[in-house]
Order: sequence, then structure tokens, then C-alpha cells
Amino acid sequence: MTNSDNDETGENSARGPNRRDFFKTSAAFAGAAAGLAAFGGAPAFAAQSPRQIPSPPPLGAEIPCSCLAVNTPLTVRAATVTVDFRGEIRVRVEASDPLDPWSLRLKVIGHKVSANDNGEGNDPGSRQDQGLGEITIEQGDFETTPDSLVKMLSQSPPKWEQTMFLDFTMTIERPPEELMRRALGVSLSRAPEPLVLSTKEPGKLIGQLDNFPPKGEIYQLQNPINLVIPDNPDEVVASIDKFPVKVGGL
Repeated sequence: MTNSDNDETGENSARGPNRRDFFKTSAAFAGAAAGLAAFGGAPAFAAQSPRQIPSPPPLGAEIPCSCLAVNTPLTVRAATVTVDFRGEIRVRVEASDPLDPWSLRLKVIGHKVSANDNGEGNDPGSRQDQGLGEITIEQGDFETTPDSLVKMLSQSPPKWEQTMFLDFTMTIERPPEELMRRALGVSLSRAPEPLVLSTKEPGKLIGQLDNFPPKGEIYQLQNPINLVIPDNPDEVVASIDKFPVKVGGL
């Protein structure tokens, strides 16, 4: 080997480590940049934090909500009218499960909605031309009504299910005369007085909720609500087959 070959080999050996160091440094900077972007170094691409789960309401808390049930079919004897009920409902937190704070037992402590039937938009000849007038649903004094229940179905995203039981009276301002004759057992010589009916069994509604208290979610009726004259509880004289209630906070 000549002296020139030795010189060239020595020169390459001297340059080798410098070149390798350069590539190592470049790779390290690239890895750091990728890690910075992945862990939020670039705000424009940062993922949104998951929605925080709210705390359940404390025992004794009272929760008022608005109620809107549009296009509710009400059948009185053989005639069916369609009305919109509006009003409020209020529940109170009665109990919770220590092992599952979002398993709640609620009691309905106030419920009143009303609608008006003026005889328009219904089957002609099916009842009085003036309609049934004001129809009021109001919570009855029923100690046997089951409590309502709330449970959390998932945490991400937060979802709840509420089961609500309703017992109530219904007051019809202008009931059909035939129905009043049957209720009173006598013929009427003047316009009938308002007729008061009561639920034969509680109505059961279930709401699938994205929020609790609810913010406009729809509760669906699970069973027909049959209504009877209190003095004759075996004879059903009216019923509600659908009761899609939109419930929201006040």
C-alpha cells in the first residue's frame, strides 16, 4: 500500500464519525418533533377533551321541568280528539344507591298540564260541535304510585334512562252529554258540568336522555292510560294511547 492510499484511508476515517453524528442528530430532532405533535405540541390538531360527567343531584333536591305533549290522541268513548298538552312536572330526589350514585329514586310531587279542544280538526259528527273545551291533567293523591327511577347507561358519552310513573285526574270541561248521563245516572236539562276522571293504573313513560335533568328529550308512553269514573272504576270511559312528552328544565 502506498503512502497516498494510507493518507486517503486516514482521511475517510477522520470524516466517518462526523457524518454518522450528523445523521443521528437529524433522526433525534425528527423523533422529538413527531412526539411533540402527538402530545399536543400543535394546538390546531389537539383532540377535544371528553364531556365531563356531572354530579348527581343531592337527596331532597326538587327538579322542576316543562312538559309539552304535541298531537296527543285522547279517546272519549268512541270519539278521538288530538290535542297538545302543555305544563310542568316537578320531582324530588328520594334516595340513591351508595355504590352507584347515579341510581336515583324520584317522587313526582307536582304535575299539571292542560290542552284545549275547540272542535276543529277532528272527525265531524263524532262528538259535540263545541269540542271538549279545556282538558286538564293534574297529579292525583295516589300513595301507591311507584317512584320514578333514573340510571346512568354509559359514561362516555354520558347517557341516562328515566322511568316515570304517572297517576292523575283528568278534568274535561265539556264532556259528551251521553257520557254524563251514564256517569250521573240521570238525564240532563242543562249543559253538563266538568267531568273528572282518574287513571285506572299508572302510566309508564321512559326517556332516553343525553342530560339529566333533561333538556328537551322525548319520553314515550309504554302502556295505554285508561281513565275511569272514580265511582265506577271497572268501566273505562277514556284512554290515552300515545303521550310523547318533551321534557325540559325550567
